[in-house]
Formats: sequence, C-alpha cells, structure tokens
Amino acid sequence: MHVGLFLDAFFPVIDGVVKIVDAYASRLAGKCDVTVFTPAVKGTAPDYDQRFPYEVVRCKSLMFKNDDYPRGYALFDPAFKARIRAAGLDIIHIHSAFLTSQCARQLSKKQDIPMVGTIHSDFRPDVIQYLGRLLGEQYVRLMMSVYNACDECWTVNDAVGRMFCREYGLKRPYRTMPYSTDHTPVRDVAAARKAVNAAYGLQDDDFVLAHVGRQDLQKREDFILRSLAVLKDRQTPFKMLFVGDGNKQGFLKNLTDELGLEDHVTFCGAIADPQMLMNVYARTDLLLFPSVSDTYGLVKIEAACQKTPTLYCEGTMATDGITRDVNGFMAANDEKAFAARICELYHDRRLLEDVGAGACRDLYRTWDNLVDEVYENYKIIIENHKFVKF
Repeated sequence: MHVGLFLDAFFPVIDGVVKIVDAYASRLAGKCDVTVFTPAVKGTAPDYDQRFPYEVVRCKSLMFKNDDYPRGYALFDPAFKARIRAAGLDIIHIHSAFLTSQCARQLSKKQDIPMVGTIHSDFRPDVIQYLGRLLGEQYVRLMMSVYNACDECWTVNDAVGRMFCREYGLKRPYRTMPYSTDHTPVRDVAAARKAVNAAYGLQDDDFVLAHVGRQDLQKREDFILRSLAVLKDRQTPFKMLFVGDGNKQGFLKNLTDELGLEDHVTFCGAIADPQMLMNVYARTDLLLFPSVSDTYGLVKIEAACQKTPTLYCEGTMATDGITRDVNGFMAANDEKAFAARICELYHDRRLLEDVGAGACRDLYRTWDNLVDEVYENYKIIIENHKFVKF
C-alpha cells in the first residue's frame, strides 16, 4: 500500500495538524509506503526532508512578511503535480481542503483513487476573517466540495461531525478518529520543574498558567490576557507562559504592556525540544484553552500526559469528552468569569491535582494503537472503493 498524506504546511512549521500528520506518517512508514505532499518553506536546507522516515514532496510557495504559513501554489506547479501522478498512490488522505488537497482531489478523480479527509477545525470564521464574508463563503463551499469528494471523512468527535453536516453541508459519511500524542509522562518532575524555573525565571512556589499554540488570535490569546488583567486586579499571584510563535506576537506583547502584565507574562517562543515542552506542561498548574473554533485541541492531550488540567470555555467543541471538575475545568465565555475560575483554582490546589489526574486517566492516549486502526481503515476503504461509486 502507498499512502499519500496532503496538507498545506509542514515542518519546520509547527502546529497541531503538522504533529498529527507526522505521527501518522512515522508509524505508517513501518507498515507501507508513505509520502507527504506539502508546500516548501522558504529558507529550509535542501537536505532538510531527509531526516524523516518517509518521503516528503513539496510544491512551490511564497511566504509573505506577516504570514505564519507558506502559501503553496500546488495547482500551478507542474512538476509537483507530475510527482503526485507518478507516485502510484493506493489511497489519499487530505488534512486540509486548500490548494494542495485540491490537487489530491484532481488525482483521485482522474486515477480513481479512494480519498479520506480529516476535518481538523471549524474553519469558516478563519476563512471569512482573511477573505471577507462574500469571498469567504464562496471559498468555504469550494473547500466543502473537496471533503464531499472523499469516500469518507474523519472527525475528532461526533459533535464536529454533526456540526459539519448541519452547518457546512457535509454529505459524506464520517468516522470519529480522536487525537493522540507521542509523549510520555515526565519521569523526574522535580528536575523538570527546576529546568523550567531556570529557563523562565520562575520561583518554585509560583502559580503557573500556560497557553501552547500559534499566536495568531485564533485561539484567543487576547482573551487570555484580558482575563489575566482581571486576575491581577483581584490580587491573585500568577505567572503566565505563552509557548509558540505567530504573526500576532507583537500585538500580544504590546497588549501585555498596555494591561500592565509585563511582570507576570513570559513569551517563550516555539519550543522545538519535545522534552522541554513536556517539562513546561509538567511545571504548569493550569493550561488555558479558551478557543471557540478548535474542534478538539491536541494540547489538552499533551497536558493530560503530564497530569496538567485544562480550563476551557463552556459550550465549545473542545469540551467534548470533558466532565466538569473531573477531567477538566470550564468557565463561561467571559473574561471576568474565566478569571474568577482561575482565582478559585488558585485556592484549591487539591482539586487541581485531582482533575489533572482525571485528565491523564481519561484523555491521555498514544498514537501507536490509533495508527494501527488508521491502517486497517485504509484497507477497508480501498476495498470498498472498488464496489462503491458516487
């Protein structure tokens, strides 16, 4: 079997989808041939992709000044399209519905190759933010035409599948395939705390909050900062770590200064070292994840791996599978309410520990078993495709 994985950004860009595709590809490479098709990233060394245990094929791209992601021009790169046609793929798995995956759709139709599409996010708000309402809705319809050309779609939970059927016009059958992680619990928590304290100027008794993700406001880092301003006014001591880079980091740093939080907030940048990232989770008392667009959130599994609980806004898709005060915390989608819940948890460390343990018990899972299931599903989809046409 030869599997083609298609997405619109890949290492050295780091985000949740990139990590997920790498997890799939690394493990599938031990079972079959795997090729990742993705845009090139400016400044990457010519031999960069040789580090992976699978093949990476890249299309031409541009990177503008304020972009976090390369803008791939897969549809207008004849050499890239020729590489796709010549790959001899048995199944295509798209992880976005932008230009790279539109190439995959063309190949699927021309060569009658089965195609699977994973829906990672509620993308309409982001598309409209960048393209405006009229053009954005047209592009959302184009994206959905790609997903509706799949044999089946995969979602991280049933709530996302139902929402895409109801609000996006998803017509293909969907299957729930949750996220997992490569990471394992930190063995020496004391050493991990010491390393993070030294790196970011923390005291061992500091109450540490953290947010992990690209800083582009899609995950509402500005909401976090305004909540922290309320927390400061309530005289609750805390230190906040923002882990990640992004085109809104400058804005967030300015907002930090405007709110008088410069002594409380540290921007750590992206942490490429997996062990150091796990150390940060282990040092964190509470992960803040107020996103209303994420369908799940890989970070909540990474945090759960280290018995670190997460605070969500109630009613969001990210809370699917979360039981309040058992394996996660929730607050109303309001900065004052969010701050009030943090303040309550500052005074209840036992509850923080109990819910962190619950998160580890209920949410933490590794990729190995899931990718075994992925591989078996691929075989079924390939076999069914021979007999089912749509």
